[in-house]
Amino acid sequence: MNINDTIVILGSYGLAKEFYFYIKRSKPHIKNFIFVNDLEDGQTELNLNGCKYHVEKNWNFDKKFYFVVAVGNPVIKKILVNKALSIGLKPIKTIVDIYATVLDENCSLGVGGLIAPGCILTTNIKLGNYVTLNLNTTVGHDTVIGDFCTTNPGVHISGEILIGTGNEFGTGSILRDRIKIGSNKKIGAQAAVVKDILSDKAETFIGVPVYLLEKKNND
Repeated sequence: MNINDTIVILGSYGLAKEFYFYIKRSKPHIKNFIFVNDLEDGQTELNLNGCKYHVEKNWNFDKKFYFVVAVGNPVIKKILVNKALSIGLKPIKTIVDIYATVLDENCSLGVGGLIAPGCILTTNIKLGNYVTLNLNTTVGHDTVIGDFCTTNPGVHISGEILIGTGNEFGTGSILRDRIKIGSNKKIGAQAAVVKDILSDKAETFIGVPVYLLEKKNND
């Protein structure tokens, strides 16, 4: 295996399986796939297209392969990415599936992430590093999405939105134009964000329009 026809996929669950197929058709020169997940709950083997892939539990690579992170949870993303970077693996330019649309070739897409089928990005958009835009996500003009963010399928992000780092947007959630969202937020499925959420605390918002989901005190 050489670094030009091999990719390391960080993760070993459903999203990693999907990334495998997206990459195979979008990057046909890549012939070798290495799955890595050393977290305790990670699977040990994946069966894809009739082929069995062992999931590596160590970080002993003899070459500095390129990698992509195939994990939705931003916290776990950071853990795996930091391990990959610490041993010299290199993030690949964010992969755009052949059935995704980026209208403006000058959009900045970062590294280590993936834009899935059905996604549409318009113009003057900036994605950070390790961003996952899952199926049928739309992103409007002049929007910035920070590092380690994830959208689940069917998220609609309007124009001129500033989004911080480490956010995860639930399936079917929508964001009104010209708002700001801090970092470390979880937005629930089918939620509607219509005004600024400025703090960087780890918080969850649900509902239409969204409201803060208070943690219960079990003491």
